[in-house]
Amino acid sequence: MSDISSIYLAKRSLTQATEAAAQRGSRNLDLKSYYRGEYNFTKFLIGLTGNGETDPGIPIDCEQGERDAVSTLRDWSDEGPSVMRSNMSPIVLLASRCDGFEIELQTSSEVSLPFVLPFIGIEKVKILASVGSIDERKTTSH
Repeated sequence: MSDISSIYLAKRSLTQATEAAAQRGSRNLDLKSYYRGEYNFTKFLIGLTGNGETDPGIPIDCEQGERDAVSTLRDWSDEGPSVMRSNMSPIVLLASRCDGFEIELQTSSEVSLPFVLPFIGIEKVKILASVGSIDERKTTSH
């Protein structure tokens, strides 16, 4: 039972780290896309009346977003047991994808079990997390 709990808590920690990295990455505004004619005040007013296109979200600067995501994962791993579980290896970024509105990250880590599983000799388990994040404009009722 303690092995399952250990794996579960490590998986939760990995998912939280991946979510933090994805959210930090999605906060990088692509200024060129945001301020070219597509996202101007006129389009905002048309959208306000309900006649505009569906808002795809806030455009992300993918290059900077992915750098910030990697930095967050590195910080999370470097902080050690104060942030990450002590039985986890450093977080590895397996894949990142950004389409200009969403950033998606896939990460992994290895978890050392509290004791070796009898008869099969497993000491470590690899865990994976996959998270996507987008920024949306706040909708108001005003």
